[in-house]
Amino acid sequence: MLKSASLASSSVRLIGKAGKPINSDPARFTLQETLPVSIRRLRVDDIDQVVAIEKEAFSPLWVSASFKRDLNNKRANYLVACFDEDVSSEQILAESNSEPTAPEEEPAPPKLWSRVLGRFGLSSGGDNTIDIGEVFNIAGYVSVWYQGEEAHITEIAVKESLRGRGVGELLLIGSLKAAIDHGSKAMTLEARVSNFIAHRLYQKYSFKSVGIRKAYYSDNREDAVIMTTSPIDTSEYETLFDGLQESYQTRWGRMLILEY
Repeated sequence: MLKSASLASSSVRLIGKAGKPINSDPARFTLQETLPVSIRRLRVDDIDQVVAIEKEAFSPLWVSASFKRDLNNKRANYLVACFDEDVSSEQILAESNSEPTAPEEEPAPPKLWSRVLGRFGLSSGGDNTIDIGEVFNIAGYVSVWYQGEEAHITEIAVKESLRGRGVGELLLIGSLKAAIDHGSKAMTLEARVSNFIAHRLYQKYSFKSVGIRKAYYSDNREDAVIMTTSPIDTSEYETLFDGLQESYQTRWGRMLILEY
């Protein structure tokens, strides 16, 4: 979802370990480092790539979110993980063919929630896709809806060939930053009950199981666990979140969030 136009963008400078600037030369990236991507808001030119990632992640029962229409929705915020501008198509393809360095699994989003939103005219299918072939610069995306004092992650997905490289966690960090800046008091989401890797990632950021939605996923009628954070508008969470961001940067070598 797109952040409200009334909210000012924020940024985090690219800092390396021990506070030293990171060399951004794409030729120096190794498999032990995160992908050369940064977080920013979704743009119109990104939509075809995001729809392709969504379709890849959620087929065969794929119902596209209405990204283009929701760009101006004040209750919506779409963020993307975008490759750096100085990274060539050849380098992106080389990264996409690399083996992941960590058993990270990108969480499957709640398609039922998207359908519920559609009933209220907030989101629906209908975006047309184009064949982007092997040319792309978007590694993943996350959509967040603001409902009262809560922020709800409705979709989060990473291009399949780029999973296990820290992108999913970076998108989660960006969405939490956006929610805190928006004034939300908590963040919620649903995850497949079998997706234990995603559960561990969420638990690290203080998400806890608060219930079960029976037969939530339409592809196999798997249950979903409902997860919500502890209050994110407190000094205690700020301390936790700052530490987790430092840990992410230490592990992956960089963390760049341009806007949210």
